[in-house]
Amino acid sequence: MRKETVPIDMSSEQKTILGFISIRQLIYLIIGGAILYTYIPIVFNIFPHFIVGGIAALISAIPTLVFIFIFGFWKKTKLHLNFDHYFLIKLNYGKQIGIWRKGSRSKNWKVTNK
Repeated sequence: MRKETVPIDMSSEQKTILGFISIRQLIYLIIGGAILYTYIPIVFNIFPHFIVGGIAALISAIPTLVFIFIFGFWKKTKLHLNFDHYFLIKLNYGKQIGIWRKGSRSKNWKVTNK
């Protein structure tokens, strides 16, 4: 009988929690749930009628749920990246843009005249 070693796929996340959610996604769900748990009762109690308060609480929860879904579960399929990792790369890209030149002396057009 032949034995072959299969290399570990390092590019994909391991789904450790119940086989369908990773630890990174669980962290997003816990933090998002804690944020919703803190401000939904406040929004609900602002309005006098419970139906209006419930509708306002649902509407105010939508931005947080969208944020959790995009950063926790959405992937950039062309780049094989999770969206939060892609977003961090995009944020740091602006800091890396600069004037690149060869050598140690600057060009004449860069030197200011005194």
